[in-house]
Amino acid sequence: MEVKQSFDTPTPTTPEPEVENGSVSGGLTSTSFWKTWARDLFLSVETTGIQRVTEEQRLQSPTKVWNACTFWMSANMAVATLNVGSIGGVMGLSFWDCFAIILVVNLLSCMIPAWTASFGLTGLRMTTFSRYSFGYWGNLLVVVFSMVATTGWNAINSISGASVLYALSDGKCPTWAGVIIICTTVWIICALGITWIHRFDAFLWIPPFIVWCVTAGTGASTFSGTAVESPKGPNGAASALSFIAVIFSFAVSWMNCASDYNVRMPVNTPRSRIFIATYIGIIVPTVLVQTLGAALYSGTQVNADWKAAFEAGGIGGPLREALAPAGGFGKFLMVFAALSAIPNNIPNNYSFAMHAQNFGPRAIRIPRLYLVTFGFVAAILVGCFASKYFENTLETFLSIIGYWTVIHLVVVAEEHLFFRACRWSRYDFDAWDKPALLPFGWAAIGAFAFGFLGAALGMKTGWYIGPVAELIGKQGANIGHEMTFGLSAISFPVFRWLEKKYTGK
Repeated sequence: MEVKQSFDTPTPTTPEPEVENGSVSGGLTSTSFWKTWARDLFLSVETTGIQRVTEEQRLQSPTKVWNACTFWMSANMAVATLNVGSIGGVMGLSFWDCFAIILVVNLLSCMIPAWTASFGLTGLRMTTFSRYSFGYWGNLLVVVFSMVATTGWNAINSISGASVLYALSDGKCPTWAGVIIICTTVWIICALGITWIHRFDAFLWIPPFIVWCVTAGTGASTFSGTAVESPKGPNGAASALSFIAVIFSFAVSWMNCASDYNVRMPVNTPRSRIFIATYIGIIVPTVLVQTLGAALYSGTQVNADWKAAFEAGGIGGPLREALAPAGGFGKFLMVFAALSAIPNNIPNNYSFAMHAQNFGPRAIRIPRLYLVTFGFVAAILVGCFASKYFENTLETFLSIIGYWTVIHLVVVAEEHLFFRACRWSRYDFDAWDKPALLPFGWAAIGAFAFGFLGAALGMKTGWYIGPVAELIGKQGANIGHEMTFGLSAISFPVFRWLEKKYTGK
């Protein structure tokens, strides 16, 4: 089947001079301007799916390295990031303990999506590239969990933005309405495709950055580093380990789609530059905004109005209180804070379609627009229902998605390090859609099973505490990531060696 490619944005040609009222007018008339703009819009809409982007196609309209930075700056300069930073306080940790965890964990975990971002130079999206380690059919695990993850993130991020609209409107804009507003806007941008996504994201990080700077200034007098004292001994360790799991999950979850937005970079782009640009784009807004979230929660422990606002509307409540001294300008900034959920959700809705097309030969025939629309509807449904139990939903979801992402990371990394010797020449990138040339995936399936066994032993959620997790502190600690990593990292090389020995793939 021949698939029409549409990767370039044509350079507008200079129009012929037009005669107007008997005289020749130079330049574009209003009519020709709108015709040119409409043509540019139409031809820039992405019509392809997960097909590998060839070197020739990338030369037509290449993505710039700085796009990797601004894209992730926009995605993480969001109110959901603010929400995640407040979770440590909810767990009983002091502001300074929260800050230490936010800084140290992000310094390390943000390296993971920055590394996988360079995989886009293969011309393949991350879920498709995973076929070389998970196998053609074993990769269905990646597809399913990636689709669940992106849908969940879509809902979580939309709820975060909707909570700000709820607080701004004093409850007149219900959370479900805010979820619909945010998801619909995201759907429109994602429907246009990668060219327009990079165009928008070059600037979408700026408004929320202004919001967070003003919030830090107007709310500083209420922030308190001593309002909460972290528990000591095993209970303190349990809270710290659980918050570490949340922060780790937030950052590392981007690895499932980080390469998707670099598939049009020239093949001679240095991988180190992609790594640095992506790392800066993720870690800078993540650390700053999560720290502000922890500071906002600290204010709820010393100010009764802030506490009541937090209990009524989530993080949007203390955010509104912090911006109150700015008057009408503060309310204006609240709108930008809510809309920051839009670029935060773009990677989820766009990559949902890319994940779904990996279901098999028939799935790739489904137009990308249809799959983006399906992901949009699913996010609205999940978001409207999950908003009622948002705090437990956020903590539980972040933890569980983190377990799966750890397995994904281990399998891809060990395949690359041990079985490909870190040599890209050992991959046949033309075999991405040929099951006969790829492993079945028995090794990855086995590692997946062992990894989730570790998660079941060490996880701590609102509905289940693993037998190992409950040994730490009175309420248990989330050590599922560590156990998931250990069991999957040990089992995959053994299973993969056996798979290669008996199948030759």
